[in-house]
Amino acid sequence: MPAWVLQAISAVRKVPWRKVLAAILWLNTEGRKYWNRLSPDERREVRDLAIKSKGSRSNLTPEDEDRLIVLFRKIRRPGPGEASGPSDAPA
Repeated sequence: MPAWVLQAISAVRKVPWRKVLAAILWLNTEGRKYWNRLSPDERREVRDLAIKSKGSRSNLTPEDEDRLIVLFRKIRRPGPGEASGPSDAPA
């Protein structure tokens, strides 16, 4: 068996699959609630900017970065009828 195949198999065994599955489940339920706070056009804009960035902030203009900040703030803001979280509960 080629060495690269053995390396790939070894790498797959090291992946914390329970954590990966937990993240997928969270994204599919709770994460979707956050994502849906954006309109379809805004979601497309986030996707396009992510593609443009190619994973590097330096590939975005200052205007692109500002727009992403605005969109991410909208994602984090609770929508109508949503609880704002335990940190906002009265003490």
